[in-house]
Amino acid sequence: MSKVWLVARHHFLQEALKRSFLIVLFSMPLFLVVAIGFGYLAEQLIDDTATLGYVDEAGFLVKTSFEDADDEVVLLAFDSRDAARSALESEQIDAYIVIPADYRETSDALLFITKSPPNKAMRHFEKVVRLNVLSGQDPAIVERMLSGADVTVRATGSNREFPSGGPDAGQILPLIVALTFAFLVLTTAGYMMQVVVVEKENRTMEIIVSSISPARMMTGKILGIVGVAIIQIAVWSLFFLIAIWFGIHILNLAWLREIKVVWANLIPIILIALPTYLFIVALMTSIGSTLTESQDAEQLGPLMFLILLLPVYLFLPISSNPNGLLALLLSFFPGTSVVTMAIRNIFIEVPTWQILATLAIAIMSAVGAIWLAGKAFRMSMLRYGQRLKLVEIFGHKKTI
Repeated sequence: MSKVWLVARHHFLQEALKRSFLIVLFSMPLFLVVAIGFGYLAEQLIDDTATLGYVDEAGFLVKTSFEDADDEVVLLAFDSRDAARSALESEQIDAYIVIPADYRETSDALLFITKSPPNKAMRHFEKVVRLNVLSGQDPAIVERMLSGADVTVRATGSNREFPSGGPDAGQILPLIVALTFAFLVLTTAGYMMQVVVVEKENRTMEIIVSSISPARMMTGKILGIVGVAIIQIAVWSLFFLIAIWFGIHILNLAWLREIKVVWANLIPIILIALPTYLFIVALMTSIGSTLTESQDAEQLGPLMFLILLLPVYLFLPISSNPNGLLALLLSFFPGTSVVTMAIRNIFIEVPTWQILATLAIAIMSAVGAIWLAGKAFRMSMLRYGQRLKLVEIFGHKKTI
């Protein structure tokens, strides 16, 4: 077992100390920092204030302020339409509204604009109108009418509920984790396939296998790359937590405070991702044993990433029927299980037996793929310069 750890340590340090790995390790955090920074800066630089004028010919607007009013919307009263028109033409206001003398009977008002005012300005004015219509009513009723409708859609059959605007950030968090997992596979799993091909090309393998069995050597290589993946996950998770703290306490982003992590939905995705990653790494190692040139490995690497993202391309049929045959097949196949389960989890409560079945299949597939990697390597040792077919691996009965 000590030799397995020596191989794992060697490959871990070999990859972790590379400049390319450090670039990949910090590229996503830096990209998110730049994206969030530019987004926040653009939001601060945009002048989102709005000024609305109004001419109240009916004497209707007695109250023009209310609790929780938008500070970026200003209402200016004008004595006549001519005065309001002059202010609009001189760009002192963004628009003006005329409330005719017969407004109480007709409920018709006139809006004069040169360009469309911000939506929040119109919503602000609508609340002012409601405030005056409800004058004299119970404060609780006034508050309820001003706050507007808060619609929540509950799907009792799938044990899910959504706000009127669709799934919130907490509900799509498992999908974000699944897509991060796909990116992790793209940046690390292909490394094993290239390493095996390169070591076959320079015949390093012949020296290594003189002191360790092929199966143990493959196990050590796989453990080494898993260690690299753990480092990436740890760094990305730490950055994610720091970003949340910074957004809440420094930038005062209210939407971050409203994110609710439902661990019952998130933990199954993480559990399934662990053996799935082992399966993919071992499978790509097996594929590397069948190749003869490193160029072939570079071409096949992105193929696994496309397989991982296949559920994203099939998002509509999966979301429209989360318990359908297509969704179940993609859930049970290790290559697509993580992203598919994350998508289904948004719309339904995935049955426990399906989660356990997917986890069991992923574990068995990982064990089988590790065994296949060792066997493929043993067979390829005697076939330098020749391509090894997967059919030959499964059909080979004699142990080399």
